[in-house]
Amino acid sequence: MIINIVKSVASVVGLMVTRIPKTDYKDYLYKSLYSNDSLANRRFYNVGAGPFKHKFWTNIDYINDWYADNTNNTLEGINYDLFSLEPIPIETDSAELVYTSHTIEHVNNAAVQNLFNESFRILKPGGRLRVVTQDIKLSYRAYKENDRHFFFWIDWFSKPENYKRVNLRQPLSQESIAQIFLEDFAAQASEIPLHGAKHRISDSELKRLFEEKSFEEVLDYCTSLCDIEVQKKYTGNHINWFTVEKLNSMLKVAGFKNIYRSAYGQSYSPVMRDLHFFDETLPGVSLYVEAQK
Repeated sequence: MIINIVKSVASVVGLMVTRIPKTDYKDYLYKSLYSNDSLANRRFYNVGAGPFKHKFWTNIDYINDWYADNTNNTLEGINYDLFSLEPIPIETDSAELVYTSHTIEHVNNAAVQNLFNESFRILKPGGRLRVVTQDIKLSYRAYKENDRHFFFWIDWFSKPENYKRVNLRQPLSQESIAQIFLEDFAAQASEIPLHGAKHRISDSELKRLFEEKSFEEVLDYCTSLCDIEVQKKYTGNHINWFTVEKLNSMLKVAGFKNIYRSAYGQSYSPVMRDLHFFDETLPGVSLYVEAQK
């Protein structure tokens, strides 16, 4: 949850990779690679697009109070609730590219799997899906080594106007690293937010869980405590975790066979290497995976 709020304020505090102005659409590149029909009908889709705006891309997002500032952008695109598990209203085999950045950690596995299934369906043969999300292994390493500097948003959410705005119980600087780690992938299970699960996981319980269960089992248990209805109200929360192995498995289920790990700015799609528009959110904590239909 917290890191997603950072996304909203990052341009103010300098936490995002920013490049301005964002007016270079590289028209020549799009026109050299794609048909006039794809450009005119904006057959490039950004899921969870938020403030993203690009003349060749269509935003897919969901209108809600938490992200009210993005409402107009979403109205110009496709208003779609990932939790609905409905088909995305796009023709089969029509999309050139699908991109999603720091979105899938806000929904449960069923919603993520449906998104991947739908991405495979709507993409043209040869089309690509690029997924950017938080790398739980990086966060876990920081937790185990007591590296509080990794969670760079601590200072921002130690200011009263910021931590109170997102319904936290106290300044983040007063929280243990165990709770900060837990809040970052299973917010409702943490003791930090005033809203959340009936059962909150203490520092000692989290330590014991990792001693008794596998890494993945612990993460799944923590996220299982997160309620979807609460998430729909506090949509900025994180209620999921991802590793490259988990993404590979889910993408294979969706039908993708050509799946590969990527990195910041290293898409196999020339247009998605444009850092004016892509991969600009929190590269230091991110995991990048692509899949081709």
